[in-house]
Amino acid sequence: MSSQVVSQTSYEIPKTQRAVTFAETHGPHTIQTDWPVTQPSELKPGEVLVRVVYSGVCHTDLHAWLGDWPLENKLPLVGGHEGSGYVAFIGPPLEGAEPCTLKVGDAVGIKWLADSCLHCEECGKGFESSCGQAKNSGFSVDGSFQQWAVSWGAHLTPIPAGFPLANAAPILCAGVTVYKALKEAAILKGEVVVIPGAGGGLGHLAVQYAKAMGYRVIAIDSGAEKEKLLASYGVTDFIDYQKG
Repeated sequence: MSSQVVSQTSYEIPKTQRAVTFAETHGPHTIQTDWPVTQPSELKPGEVLVRVVYSGVCHTDLHAWLGDWPLENKLPLVGGHEGSGYVAFIGPPLEGAEPCTLKVGDAVGIKWLADSCLHCEECGKGFESSCGQAKNSGFSVDGSFQQWAVSWGAHLTPIPAGFPLANAAPILCAGVTVYKALKEAAILKGEVVVIPGAGGGLGHLAVQYAKAMGYRVIAIDSGAEKEKLLASYGVTDFIDYQKG
């Protein structure tokens, strides 16, 4: 995605855009140059049009293309759920819902969870991903592998001003995944957390969060390069699983 896009108070929204799509499982990925852009008049209540600047790529995107999950994704599909960009237009409000606090030009993140009802028992418990009406970016709805993506205001993640959007994109999935695990573990400050694969794509983020949360980290991985990386995050307890 283009890194030249900046925050604006208004956007000139084109009719078409570039998008990476596939029309069938195991089918070819195509860079479309005339993929339609949802126009402001077409936005449904609660929807927001986002000008995507960066998008990460997740292993889940591979699962969607392979079709090896028990759930079927939409076809054709624009993948991606690690998107960062700017609010370009805000659709009409949902009936009975609180007004959207976002404004055009705000930096936001598009996550795996695109939308949920926010009223059912699962949503009330904080398990919105288990909502029966949940929508998932790059799976049941088109995701962030496009220049202009539709998402939902209630679930877009505000990105702090000045935080690099390139850095924000991958933590919207990999980062959320490991943070959720640490949070659900209910570890007390000063206690020990053991992180396998600590130098990997998710593991290195888990280490950084755990250190910031005040936990003692025991990192498991292999190789001098991983050990050096983890040491740079303040890890002093490293187990190389290939050495026993």
